[in-house]
Amino acid sequence: MILILFLILPLCKPKKKDEVDPQLLSYLLTQKTGAEGACQKFLLSESYCISAPDNSVVVCPSLVANLRSKILPTEKNTDAIAELYFNCFTDVNLVYNQGINCQKTSFNTTADYRRAQRGTSSGSSQNAVAAWKTQFNNCASLENGIPPASSGLRETETKLSGDPFF
Repeated sequence: MILILFLILPLCKPKKKDEVDPQLLSYLLTQKTGAEGACQKFLLSESYCISAPDNSVVVCPSLVANLRSKILPTEKNTDAIAELYFNCFTDVNLVYNQGINCQKTSFNTTADYRRAQRGTSSGSSQNAVAAWKTQFNNCASLENGIPPASSGLRETETKLSGDPFF
């Protein structure tokens, strides 16, 4: 968690001394563990580029269920493996955010952000989209992608049947 905060903090715009980031405060006050906590971190990684990000407390239960439903083989669709996928995708988002030099006003909604990542709308450079797609496919083991060794996903011998976020 601390490592993620150190990676995300440079992306933040400086705030006035007494100004508080409501998404970060909400995350810290409602932080969970396991797949729910990893989902919150994933949504937090998106929220730095979005004017009106999704509320993780509301969205994560269905997002966790959707991700788990995409894990193959189905007997391995556990919270522990879902957590590994969320962590991998969080890292992919952070690299993408740096690639597009995102700001809180880069996208209006989470859907806009995700469409831009996938190259289905404007708002991202072709290089950032291509890099995101390669890294996403690696995490998900799609299109012959191989998860990063640091993700812990290689050992699970799982893959996703499709994109759980779009």
